[in-house]
Amino acid sequence: MQAILPMQTRRPIKAWLLFFLAFSLLPQSASANNHPRMLGPDIPYSVIKDTDGRLTVNEAAQALENVSATETATLSKSYVPDTFWVKFELPPTLFDGQARWLELGPNFIDDIRLYYRPKGSMQSWTLKKTGDLLLGQSDIDYRNPVFIIPPPENQNGYEAIIRVQSSSTTILQATLWQPDKFLNHATATTSFWSFYFGLVTISSILAIILAVVLGGRLLWSVAAFSVTYVFVASIQGYINWLVPTLGVPLQHYLTSALTLTSYVLLLWLCVETVDMKRHLPWAYRITMTIGAITLLLMVLIPLDLYGLAVKIQTLFYLPTSLIFIGSVFYVWHLDRYRPSTLLLGLSPLTCITGSLLGLFSAFGWIPFKTEIYVIWQYALLVNMLLVMSIAVYRVREKKLEELEKHQLASELKAERDASFHQRQFMGMVSHEFRTPLAIISGSLENLRYLESDNQDRTPRYNKIQRATDRLVQLTDNCLADARLAADNLYLEPQPANLFEVIDSAAALVELTDTHKLILSIEGQPSDQFPDSQCTAIIDTALMRIAFSNVIDNAVKHSAGGTIQVDCSKRDGQIAVSICDQGPGINEKDAEQIFERYRRGTHSNRGAGLGLYVARQIARAHEGDLKLLISSSQGSCFAFFFKQENLKSA
Repeated sequence: MQAILPMQTRRPIKAWLLFFLAFSLLPQSASANNHPRMLGPDIPYSVIKDTDGRLTVNEAAQALENVSATETATLSKSYVPDTFWVKFELPPTLFDGQARWLELGPNFIDDIRLYYRPKGSMQSWTLKKTGDLLLGQSDIDYRNPVFIIPPPENQNGYEAIIRVQSSSTTILQATLWQPDKFLNHATATTSFWSFYFGLVTISSILAIILAVVLGGRLLWSVAAFSVTYVFVASIQGYINWLVPTLGVPLQHYLTSALTLTSYVLLLWLCVETVDMKRHLPWAYRITMTIGAITLLLMVLIPLDLYGLAVKIQTLFYLPTSLIFIGSVFYVWHLDRYRPSTLLLGLSPLTCITGSLLGLFSAFGWIPFKTEIYVIWQYALLVNMLLVMSIAVYRVREKKLEELEKHQLASELKAERDASFHQRQFMGMVSHEFRTPLAIISGSLENLRYLESDNQDRTPRYNKIQRATDRLVQLTDNCLADARLAADNLYLEPQPANLFEVIDSAAALVELTDTHKLILSIEGQPSDQFPDSQCTAIIDTALMRIAFSNVIDNAVKHSAGGTIQVDCSKRDGQIAVSICDQGPGINEKDAEQIFERYRRGTHSNRGAGLGLYVARQIARAHEGDLKLLISSSQGSCFAFFFKQENLKSA
């Protein structure tokens, strides 16, 4: 019901806001009446519950006569289907002979009906109706319902009754204003929320652009969280104020649906901010599952079961929030409470805490305070901007990491290509060395034969023979390395007695007079067992090189003693161990000695190919070469072959 107002009063409030902004900065009167009066803290009231919602205003007034006006807190009754009647008095001292504006809220209440009449009279009640379902009807053009109460005609003032009914939480706020003070207040709050929604609009657009361009769960959670600000606009009454001509209670349904989704989106944003999926994957799965179930509760809204949906959501949200809070402290502990990590977790922690306080307030578990919602709404914005900054930083780091990986991959490919060409070259050169070395060896044998009586030259011939053998071994290793590195490596496996291969390999090694080679099976002399006990299907040429490399390594690094070659079964595999009595190998060199062109720390002999080639040959046979034991009493290497590579007796 619209009041008949003077022309200057009916002008839109939006046109007056800037005009009165200047006056808001001027010193104000100290009169008590200059301040707004709030229902509860300033104006006590009495209240009754109408379970069926069938009482008339006169019946409610009669029932309220027996209830003292002792309530001094904001009316907050949680999610209940009941109707509440609130009675209070407006004495003439609140008016000073001038009209007052009564602001009612909050905006999500379905039905608010204001009845008032002169106190003590039997006049009919003046009725003012508003509410979410009535598109926030108001006497003046503002986002909150505001009704003009004329000054009372007698000295008794007014008696007023408000009927409140809502499918959401039942809260009632009523504030009595002087018109000029209200305009100052409306100007300030409108500026406040204009700034707020300007920021969230810019940040939401930026979040969506970043999510599309850069991707990632965190940025998409920020983009999805932008929907929450439509929820804030609905609570603040901007939907009905800005688009009142739709004719449907859009704000009502948006508030209901977005109440459910906002908590889910907030949880998603928060868990992505602390990277819960990486730190606590089980907690992440629980949170996301509960979020999906909560979204399904929206089907209850059209069934007029919104209150039940919120209660079920609260049962899910409370333990999930506790899990998140515990996860934040766990992440802080993992990162040893670094300041950056503390700041990263503090922002979503504040938002979750604020949402819990808002939830407790909506259920009436704590006193209702408008400031809780305002702080929470600004905390959402700060968190969103912070998370966006973090997300951009993370994406930038990820892009740089990917660029570095790409660069490393390119460098690695170039190195592999260079290494491949190097091995090809070494293989070609080594192959070309074979013929000259064979000629040198043959010529040397002829010289030995022709000058067998000249003992003075024998040491020189022996020295030439050792150098030639050394070159032959190095050539064989280079050729084997080039062959093993080829993509189309082809083995020529055939049954072979491992001891015969070892004997031929030992012939390639120059054993000194102080070294003794012993062959054994399971620790017993090999001549006690038939040949088939140590027979395998191998490429004999390659394995001869592998065995000779390890035996040569044992000879070079031990001053003398026994070099024992043993064939045995270990863990379902055949093991050929080669043990010496040298000084042993340093622990830090244990893996390094198997790398190409790498030697032990205290070794200055060899090219660093022997053990590498030997291991690669073993692995080409689906086996391996390992260092089993190394101590000051000697070292022990072992070749391992699978059982299927063995030829049964």
